[in-house]
Amino acid sequence: MAEELLNWIRELIKDNNMHEFYTSPLWRRKNAQILKVNHYECSRCKAKGKVTKARTVHHKKYLREHPELALEDSNLEPICDKCHYDEHHKKKGFMNEERW
Repeated sequence: MAEELLNWIRELIKDNNMHEFYTSPLWRRKNAQILKVNHYECSRCKAKGKVTKARTVHHKKYLREHPELALEDSNLEPICDKCHYDEHHKKKGFMNEERW
């Protein structure tokens, strides 16, 4: 990745302005490419033997923590809405029988 691009992404992270990255033509082109190459199928559901339509491209290693991987194909995966929700909103880690 070009140093100028990486610096731009780091500045967006610092300013808490990820919206600008995700609405940029650069991301939109990459997003469309990843979805198309993967036939708009959720990679996580596919690994479980299910076919589900993917509408989102997810950073496996989060963008805020790894800006150098922002546009790397190997760090991007097409996922469905449910898998994306689960990734970002489900509690991870140990829960006891009482679920707390």
